[in-house]
Amino acid sequence: MKRFLRHIKSIYFNTITFWLFGVIVVTMVLGAWLNILFIVSVIAALGFIILLVIDYFLLYWRGGYIDAERKLAKVLSLGDDNNIQVEVTNGFLASVKIKVLDNLPYRLQIRDFGIDQLLKPGEIKVLKYNIHPLSRGVYTFGNIDLFVSSDLFGMLQRRIEINQSLDVAVYPSLIHMKEVELKTLSKIALSQGVKKMRRLGHSYEFEQIKTYVQGDDYRSINWKSTGRNQTLMINQYEDEKSQPIYFAIDQGRNMRMPFNGLSLIDYAVNSTLAISNVALQKSDRVGLLTFDKEFDVFIKAANRRGQLSAILESLYAIKQEDLDANFNALYHAVKRNVRQRSLIFLFTNCNTLHSLQRIKPVLSLMNKKHLLVTILFENSEIAELAAKKPTSLEEIYENTIAEKFLYEQRLIASELNTLGVQTIVSKPEELSINTINKYLELKSQGKI
Repeated sequence: MKRFLRHIKSIYFNTITFWLFGVIVVTMVLGAWLNILFIVSVIAALGFIILLVIDYFLLYWRGGYIDAERKLAKVLSLGDDNNIQVEVTNGFLASVKIKVLDNLPYRLQIRDFGIDQLLKPGEIKVLKYNIHPLSRGVYTFGNIDLFVSSDLFGMLQRRIEINQSLDVAVYPSLIHMKEVELKTLSKIALSQGVKKMRRLGHSYEFEQIKTYVQGDDYRSINWKSTGRNQTLMINQYEDEKSQPIYFAIDQGRNMRMPFNGLSLIDYAVNSTLAISNVALQKSDRVGLLTFDKEFDVFIKAANRRGQLSAILESLYAIKQEDLDANFNALYHAVKRNVRQRSLIFLFTNCNTLHSLQRIKPVLSLMNKKHLLVTILFENSEIAELAAKKPTSLEEIYENTIAEKFLYEQRLIASELNTLGVQTIVSKPEELSINTINKYLELKSQGKI
């Protein structure tokens, strides 16, 4: 009985079926006054039933089948378009129309997703679509529902459920990490916004003597080796390695502010992963600090195998809090755990001079023992509002408030610079490039 009920529940009627049924009913009603219409309606009803039976056997023929398989990466990237593929196989002897309804994770809040496709007999098609996750965590995909109708009449639909339920974790953006890594390559760095930094002298480790090629710095020519080899030879230097770099992320309520769907803390998470990868490739040691009302996570700076994976897992687990972050807890954690002078990138969102006065003594103390770079977020929406020419009294008021906010943010950056704290004020979407530029600048100046 249950099997029969499941079978009945799998049968759906297409729109054309309801229209034809409605026309037949209206014709039968009118046939009460015109006999010819009644005869036509009876013939039409018989034809209608015959077509339904034929359509039913086409869809439920025992040898026919439709299969679907979802293909996606083992982990998804936060804030990026992630490609999902559904491979659909037509095992019927005739062409069929299908509607693919993939039960997407509820966290995506997509309720109208569907793909229509026509499949020829024995054809295999790969259907592609993108999803754009805006929060970290586990995303649950449900089963795939296929609504199949024959291409011959298309009066009935057969619902087929394919068991493809799957849990996938959304991690900090690995796609963004690879893009930033590519952008830092010397051949395309300038076109992508990565600045070329002037090196001050040769405060770098000697690497080797090599043959001079066009483009090398002629000031590094080794004349003794040139005389011995009868060709121009040059000293090659490499940047000092194994410099300790820490990324400190504020998990407080100020970092919950959203931009383009992503919160500020997620921008900081993606940038931390991308810059950690670049720094590790430059043979520096990278570590992580996170804090909210208490000190949360500490990963000691290292350049060992698996360090990037450890940072990735910790970034994935970061939680957003509803309280203000405790900077005193950060200071004591740094004092207790970071013994060597290090470069510390602090991601925070200080909006008012009052909040700056509260954390300024802590930042000053940290900057005495370490090289502190405070990264603040520029509110691009407020900047656009301030740049907009007002045309009404309300817009004048909004423009004035926006300019006051931007002026206060400039004052915050100025006060931090007065303390000797390096400061970056960046739009969220430009965070990684601006931070990498500061990292390369400090490295080129030999400050770390």
